[in-house]
Amino acid sequence: MSGDTTGAVELEVSAPVRICDLGGWTDTWFGGPGRVLNVAVTPGVTVSVRELAGPPRLVIDVESPSPLVHAAVEVSPPPSDRGLEIRVRAAVPPGCGAGTSAAVAVALLTALAESRGEPWSARSIARDAHRLEVEHLGLESGVQDQLSAALGGVNFIEIDAYPAGVVHRLPDWDDLGARLSLVSVGRAHDSSSVHRDVIGRVAAQPSTAFDRLRAAAMAARDAVLARDLRAFGAAMIDNTEAQRALHADLVGVDAQRVVDLAADCGALGWKVNGAGGDGGSLTLLSANADAKRTLDAAVARLDARYRVFPIAISPTGLTIRRL
Repeated sequence: MSGDTTGAVELEVSAPVRICDLGGWTDTWFGGPGRVLNVAVTPGVTVSVRELAGPPRLVIDVESPSPLVHAAVEVSPPPSDRGLEIRVRAAVPPGCGAGTSAAVAVALLTALAESRGEPWSARSIARDAHRLEVEHLGLESGVQDQLSAALGGVNFIEIDAYPAGVVHRLPDWDDLGARLSLVSVGRAHDSSSVHRDVIGRVAAQPSTAFDRLRAAAMAARDAVLARDLRAFGAAMIDNTEAQRALHADLVGVDAQRVVDLAADCGALGWKVNGAGGDGGSLTLLSANADAKRTLDAAVARLDARYRVFPIAISPTGLTIRRL
């Protein structure tokens, strides 16, 4: 893909966020080989770029200060011969365990490339977004979030030589998307610090939990291909228990409250999103539309901090709209 700056720069780039990352942790440098299944959903992240009249300058409008945004502008600067306003908005907040930071990096790097009129591809943007977090900001990050944001859909990803990932796009499954709920417990978590804690524990005592995480991802892949909601839910539960085996604190107190409620409501599955730990979010799977409405309402009543986000599976990843 390529940009076009023959006229004024006015564009909007959107990228989905990632939920239900079965096999997460195995896509890291220390947990491989990686086998991950994840689901890209909207609404996600939107980055708009608008040309400003007057002298060349850059105006950055973000809802909260972000080192990632400024690092992206530093490594991939906008054209210096015009004024630009860059506006970053996220429907799912950072620290929610849904790969929001990766989606911001993917959308922003794409918008900056477009502003310069440079060619880009979804795979190259995903790679550059991962490098931005790991190499420029010194954060711990697996590779799945950036690929999900760039490509969209339901994907099974194999990572045999980190950080390179082979993506297998799975068939669309409307019934799955209609029954998934994204629940935030109202507190952000620091996924990079959680990674460092797990790395220290694994270095001291290697864990078999990575094998269980890989198995959950492969079981979920098979469930998608078989259109088996119950098998998919079982893989979600198995994955959450493998996270707990990797580090007991990966399933936090709030997450456990939501898990217990989901079990009481007859949910088919639950998955602590992302790295897990204190705060963050979960993905829940209900048996049907009525059960989903009942569960979503029960979550809202459980704690005023908890929030259910309306989501839909994103059939595509990066999208660009000319304004």
